[in-house]
Amino acid sequence: MPYFTHGETKYKLIVLYIVSHAGPMITSDQLYRTAVLNSSMDWFAFQNVVNELEEDGMLACVRKLYGDCYGITDSGRDALDMFEKTVPADERRKLDAYLADNRDLFARETQLSSRIEQQPDGSFTLHLYVAERDRVVFSVSLDTASEEQAIEMRSHWDECSESIYNFVWDVLLNRQTQK
Repeated sequence: MPYFTHGETKYKLIVLYIVSHAGPMITSDQLYRTAVLNSSMDWFAFQNVVNELEEDGMLACVRKLYGDCYGITDSGRDALDMFEKTVPADERRKLDAYLADNRDLFARETQLSSRIEQQPDGSFTLHLYVAERDRVVFSVSLDTASEEQAIEMRSHWDECSESIYNFVWDVLLNRQTQK
């Protein structure tokens, strides 16, 4: 009869499994969503487990333009290799399916980012970015009269970024007729 882990040990292995199977890096939010939606882990357990894995040197947190990202370290990989099979196969299959279904969404979330910065005069600047392979390839900064206006504009960035990006390229390369 196989031995399966429970509680915090199981949660640690699940987090290590997610990070190791998500690709080279996974954002903190993506890791959280994957762990909580696919296991019985709650927010407090997730935070505790991630903090302990970082302290133990099994996860590495790297600051990126689009937020904190996690990667598995050599010691984390060694621990997962030894104990991965103690996480039930049906849970591993569920995690694999979720990661496969969300791979494109995860990639898109790391390509588009934004931040709002308050200026000394009380106005706000909205910074919008498109990144590829951790390199900003397009950015726009817009001064707004209010934080609400900046938040409203930012809320449309995901849906409009591609058309804005293509429009700017087309105009600058004279592919678009001026009206």
